[in-house]
Amino acid sequence: MRVLGWTAVCCLAALATAAAAQQPLPDPTLEPLLAKATWYVLEFVDKLSNVVAEEHYVQDSNVMLATIAIPGLGGRGGPAMSGPRGSAKHRELKADFLIVTTPGVSWQPFRDVFEVDHIPMRDREERLAKLFLNKRTDAEAQQRAQAIADESARYNLGAVRRTINNPVFALIFLQPDAREHFRFTMGKPDRRMGDNIRVVEYVEDMRPTLIVGLPGQDMPAYGRFWIDVDTGRVVKSEVRVDQKGIKANLTTVFRADERLGIDVPAEMHEDYDLDNSRVTGTATYSRFRRFEVSATEELAQPPQGATPAPPQ
Repeated sequence: MRVLGWTAVCCLAALATAAAAQQPLPDPTLEPLLAKATWYVLEFVDKLSNVVAEEHYVQDSNVMLATIAIPGLGGRGGPAMSGPRGSAKHRELKADFLIVTTPGVSWQPFRDVFEVDHIPMRDREERLAKLFLNKRTDAEAQQRAQAIADESARYNLGAVRRTINNPVFALIFLQPDAREHFRFTMGKPDRRMGDNIRVVEYVEDMRPTLIVGLPGQDMPAYGRFWIDVDTGRVVKSEVRVDQKGIKANLTTVFRADERLGIDVPAEMHEDYDLDNSRVTGTATYSRFRRFEVSATEELAQPPQGATPAPPQ
């Protein structure tokens, strides 16, 4: 056995001390800020529930991707079918977007497409009423909501179902039961987003991951939150996935809606780098309105003439 000399031992000790000194100390303000953000997200979801927005969602690809034929609302002759297109580089969707609460799940974003490439698909208000206001069992309502979400996902460019392309997806990571999946670090202030905005970075280091690929592939997420240090309000979120065959980046900016007195998503940007294509998307949100159920279970809309505040 070779015994290190005193000088070598001292050098090793000095190197270990230097390495420890280079390790950044935990920011004592991080945990209190995360706690504020978690409470904010819980309140945000509660306030946004039963609020419906109109989503205008534009998707583009650098190559021709598969599309599906579009059934439209017909006239006297009944439902019509648009000319079939085998592929396209551009797609425009309009949908109702809302957050619903379901048994066993704290909350679930819900998108119901009512227009594809300027072709109307259905009676939007009647569909919402049937889904959420008719007397159904919880299981039936959840099953119906999932079926409509799956149907709407078919209209995505490429005719594939993407699970993270909703504006509030990243906020799931700040929920109490999801935070343990991630390692958070304090970033720098971002004056462009506000005087009291601090960036918080996160990396998922627990398995299995919250995002699962096919077949059962772990897809660890990482990204950033822009958080108000005084209130915990999240003004911007980013989630990234970087795995073999796919790179995804989803960013959402939030704003205050003065008429409803709540924060709402304003704009979502997404980028997907796939094996043989690159897809980008931009969704904007408007016409926020609160649906309420009366004693007769009818859909009540806000008074006419009320308009939402413009995006900031």
